[in-house]
Amino acid sequence: AREAPATAAAPVVLRVGGRIERPPQGEAAFTLAALEALGMRRLRTTTPWTQGAQEFSGVPLALLMRAVRPLGQRLWAEAINRYRAELPLADAWERDAFLATRRDGEPMRIRDRGPVWLVYPWTQRPELDIPLYHERAVWQLRRIEVS
Repeated sequence: AREAPATAAAPVVLRVGGRIERPPQGEAAFTLAALEALGMRRLRTTTPWTQGAQEFSGVPLALLMRAVRPLGQRLWAEAINRYRAELPLADAWERDAFLATRRDGEPMRIRDRGPVWLVYPWTQRPELDIPLYHERAVWQLRRIEVS
C-alpha cells in the first residue's frame, strides 16, 4: 500500500457541534484516525439491515462524548443525506450506543453505510431491538449536534 503524500489532508468523517465544552469554539472535527484514536472496541451484533451477525469495530459513543464534554442532554445525529434522528445523551452512557467505523476489519465505505454508522448492541441488549432504536441507527453519520 502506498502512503498518501504528506500534503494530502485526511477527510473529516464526523463533526460534533452545539453545546459542547471542547473545543471552546464549539465544533470538533474528526478524521477517521482521530475518531478511532479515542479508543477502538469491537461489537458483534445483528442489525435489521444486514444478514447475520456483523463484526464491527469502532468507538463507543460514550468515549466521543467524554472527548467533547457535552453540556446538553439531547443529541441530533445527522446523515450525509440529511436524515436526522434525535436521541438522549443517556444512549451513550446507559445503552452502549456505538460508532462503527469498520466492518470485518475494513473501513466502511459510503455505499456500505459508512464511514460512520451509529449502531446499538442489539444482540447483547435485545430490549433495544425495537423500532425506536432502529430509527436512531443513523448510517453515513456526518454530524452530531448537542442541544
